[in-house]
Amino acid sequence: MADTLAAPPRIQLQEYGAPAVLHAREIDFHALAEANRRWTRALGLSGDPIRVEDLGDGLVQMRAEAITGVVRVGHTDIEIAPKFLNTADGSWQTVLWRILTVVEGGHVDDNLTTAHEVASLSMPDLLAEMFLASYAKGAARGVPRGYLTERASGPLLRGSLDMSRVGDWIARPWEVPYVADHLTDDTPLARLLRWTAECLAATVKAPGRARAVRDIASSLSHVGRLPPHLFEAQRISLGTQHQALETARVVGTLLLEGAGVHHARGEHALSGFLWNSDVIYENYIYWLCRRAASNRGERVSKTANKFGTVISGQGSLLQTTPDVVFRDSQGITVAVTDSKYKRFGSRPKAPDTYQVLTAGHVLGCQRISLTYPVALERDPTVWRVSSALGSKDIELTALPLNLMSLTLPHGHQILIDTIGNWLDRELFTEPLAKDL
Repeated sequence: MADTLAAPPRIQLQEYGAPAVLHAREIDFHALAEANRRWTRALGLSGDPIRVEDLGDGLVQMRAEAITGVVRVGHTDIEIAPKFLNTADGSWQTVLWRILTVVEGGHVDDNLTTAHEVASLSMPDLLAEMFLASYAKGAARGVPRGYLTERASGPLLRGSLDMSRVGDWIARPWEVPYVADHLTDDTPLARLLRWTAECLAATVKAPGRARAVRDIASSLSHVGRLPPHLFEAQRISLGTQHQALETARVVGTLLLEGAGVHHARGEHALSGFLWNSDVIYENYIYWLCRRAASNRGERVSKTANKFGTVISGQGSLLQTTPDVVFRDSQGITVAVTDSKYKRFGSRPKAPDTYQVLTAGHVLGCQRISLTYPVALERDPTVWRVSSALGSKDIELTALPLNLMSLTLPHGHQILIDTIGNWLDRELFTEPLAKDL
């Protein structure tokens, strides 16, 4: 009960969903403007991700666009669910977590998530639970230490002589310039773990979890406060005895990827982590396609394909870059798909159709598709596209992927199989029920 009373208020939104109507006094507009500036710049958005409209009579409406995650504005948490996930049963956090972890490329022990799938935790609390469980298991023998190269001078030679400073040695022969490696706790992993703990402490809903991650941050107070660069964090490698810290590393890297900030000083406290939904979805589709291709001895790629010849005037070659191109062991293109993070009605948008049809023609591929995220099962829609120029027909499939399948134990495999069934089905035939 105490935790509930102490928890900060929370506004729940869904990306591009219905706006939430609130009293203006519930929102710190100065902090919200600052948060919008930060996230717009960090995620490269074209407009404010959290938008507020004055309704009069002391009421405003708030909605979110192009982002998912959680951010604390003043003393209020704003939690934003992806637009294509079902928020009714509170399981969207687990779905998003599973998508984020595979997109990041880390391995997460399913035993760390299963117990919380029904708990309907907020996104920060879910990440904190994963982080705490991983840290408790992986840091039982302490956090891994590493060697740091030091360039200094002293009365005794340590390590090796620094030949680049021989001139200084001649001028001051009693000070020997040297380069030495010394063992330190201040490693990129330790800094990442400390920063992650501080970031989570500022965003989790339950005070008990906040205290637990603050304790971890305190235990790492002797290492630097600044996290490593995202590229450096992605390259961190764990030894055998510290493999259990992998989930904690992934959580930290995800927060860096989500442009996580921790700015808790002064009147306007800002903290949180948001992700660009379109980018996350596109990367996840690529991961699914790579798995489906690997099962068939194929490979996938995303590269720019130049085509056409300039026969008059000045100009460069035309170019198309489909999201995923499937090639067989001989390098022949067998399928092309584009991921579309948008709603699918009765037919694709014209620009999307033009884009994938162009790729099919240029690459000489008859099997093309557009993948759409959905929250309920839906059959694929298939079109046969003929050319009046006499070339081969192309089969275009609108392929819905039910992301809520990720609430199931083998959710990833279900989606991989959906893509695999599309790849295996004979062209220009009626889809079989077992394929859908």
